[in-house]
Amino acid sequence: MSRQASTVFVNTAALLAGFIRSLDSHEVIALDTEFMRERTYFPSLCLLQVAAGDSIWCIDPLAFDDLTPLFRALDNPARVKIIHAARQDLEIFFIATGRVPAPLFDTQIAAALLGRSDQIAYAALVSEFYALELDKSSSRTNWAQRPLSDRQLKYAADDVRYLEGVKRRLEDEIHHKGRSSWLEEECARLGNLGLYEHDPLLAWRKVKGIAKLESAQLRIVGALAAWREICARSRNLPRGWVVKDDHLIALACAAPRSKSELRAIAGLTPSLIRRHGEELLTAINAPETNCVQVDELGSRRLTVVGKNLVQDVLRALRQCAQDNEIAAALISTRRDIEMAICGRTDLRLYQGWRDGLFGEFVRQHIAVHSHVALYE
Repeated sequence: MSRQASTVFVNTAALLAGFIRSLDSHEVIALDTEFMRERTYFPSLCLLQVAAGDSIWCIDPLAFDDLTPLFRALDNPARVKIIHAARQDLEIFFIATGRVPAPLFDTQIAAALLGRSDQIAYAALVSEFYALELDKSSSRTNWAQRPLSDRQLKYAADDVRYLEGVKRRLEDEIHHKGRSSWLEEECARLGNLGLYEHDPLLAWRKVKGIAKLESAQLRIVGALAAWREICARSRNLPRGWVVKDDHLIALACAAPRSKSELRAIAGLTPSLIRRHGEELLTAINAPETNCVQVDELGSRRLTVVGKNLVQDVLRALRQCAQDNEIAAALISTRRDIEMAICGRTDLRLYQGWRDGLFGEFVRQHIAVHSHVALYE
């Protein structure tokens, strides 16, 4: 795409209909979104950018009551969608339609499969392939404010302007390394709707600071996190605005049995205790009623031998990543390795290309230590 590709701001029904018709002649499009969620649980879509051929469209979702025709056009399975770091963008589609568009080409995943950081930014790839620096001064802008400035629209357009070119270059490298099937597998995984559903019973996994908790405390955190997830969703508030993570940890450790004991916990505001005190106490003192699914890592503790084995496997993971020129975090996480050593087998590590590359090694390495206790 030309660096000077024309940009159209779509904010009328006629322009939207024209955009949708224009897509008919394109089998590949680049896609990005701008949204706000600093003050809400659900992301609020504020702008949707699409590049195809020599045109870029910045579509204003705030100008339309019904975006169904737009989402239907983007969801066309005959059209490849190029997105960088697609998870959050796809969540927008899932919330709006209950589906996510496919097929996809995620440029961040492709780059990680080629040895770049698993969190590499789009701007870094543009710098690498086009030798230019994108203006990122609008990255923290208020995208819900209207009118949008020319600078904001240029920033938004640039986020899709180079995506197809980046895709072509990464695709060539992927093909050269024989990893096309790996990329297809990873991008297809993004179509798993469970990634975007935020099950309250699994919300505890994202609470910071749970690693050192005892099993009983972890169950309490699980119940509290499930309650918080439901509360935040119903009030459309960020989770931390309901109760902060460190307060969930403090509640689990103190295990208060009354409102007076709740008041003794540092950081809990009187308004929180007044509004939700009974619910907090119920979750703390009867966590089993929430049916929280504390997984194997939560209910089992690694022995000294098990912890040493984790370190051995992590060293082997780093070496495997280096030898194969691939981001280590894309092969496996520390959490997956710990769960594998705790006996879990339903792990991403043991599926698809990962199993052949590293999963089989982990399985055999664990088997060598089968004569000793790895967890309690």
